Amino acid sequence: MTPDAGTAQAPLAILAATPMELRAMVARTDAQPQASDWPRTWTGHHRRRALVLVEGGVGSAAAAAAAALTNQRHRPSALLLLGIGGAYAGSFVPVGAAACAAWEFALDAGVVASEGTRSLAEIPLALASSAGGDPLYDRIPTDPGWQAALARACRMAPQGFATSDGISGDLDVAGARAQRSGAAVESMEGAAVALVCARMGLPFGEVRGISNVAGVRDHASWDAEGAVRAATYALLDALAAEPA
Repeated sequence: MTPDAGTAQAPLAILAATPMELRAMVARTDAQPQASDWPRTWTGHHRRRALVLVEGGVGSAAAAAAAALTNQRHRPSALLLLGIGGAYAGSFVPVGAAACAAWEFALDAGVVASEGTRSLAEIPLALASSAGGDPLYDRIPTDPGWQAALARACRMAPQGFATSDGISGDLDVAGARAQRSGAAVESMEGAAVALVCARMGLPFGEVRGISNVAGVRDHASWDAEGAVRAATYALLDALAAEPA
């Protein structure tokens, strides 16, 4: 499904893990807080497009639950994940840039052995199915229409993203993950939300600002605020563009 006028009456859901990642989007729309215990939710509009903004929490379990509840409560036309992430060294995705996901890779899913982690496809044990019915083992594609719109706004080709609840703690771990997944960007929520959306038939897109090199834990070299701005501006540009 593409972001077209045919889905204009349904709101677009935008999910972020933390208040910091969502704050700029709330400030740049007319969204108002709603009375809900969890997840924290705002509703409003941006250029006549109805929005539901959701602060879902950190990590795969919280993000998956927030995505499922948002779909149940608001029946959005699509769900977009907004946040920050680390870029794997050698990916040529610079700190401070915004990037959108071509697909998400579930780093925590697989067959774990002493020599490394192999795909669930060898069992086979699928995590979900694609819209066409094909099994999804560890790589979940994003919606083509939203992927194209976000890529134009990011001024960068869509990138592979990877998700783990355990952040890369050094460059060796990050390098092994990049090699296994083929991804450029790492975060803690994307694959879980992508799987929920695949299960529910809900179009999914993701944009993240790059705050750091994955595996580098020296926060003095990070730019989280700049990454949030880059991701937010890219998403707003995508919303403001003519429908694809």
